[in-house]
Amino acid sequence: MNVMRIGPLQLEHRLILAPMAGMTDLPYRLLMKKFGAGLVFSEMVSAKGLIYAGKRTREMLASRSEEHPLGIQLFGSEPDSLA
Repeated sequence: MNVMRIGPLQLEHRLILAPMAGMTDLPYRLLMKKFGAGLVFSEMVSAKGLIYAGKRTREMLASRSEEHPLGIQLFGSEPDSLA
């Protein structure tokens, strides 16, 4: 059986794609889902970039329903920004 549970989340496959800066963009994540990844992650996303609504940050957060479930990895050094 390939089903895996992480809390309430049920993954259809046990393969999890790690977040990789400069690698795990939307096309790559879609490809990995096609080849059996049960869970994929975005590239590292700047918490400050989210606060300031930077164009590059928005592009990194682009997603499609076919890749869900999707994890987003945030980075930053200020607790308030990350919150």
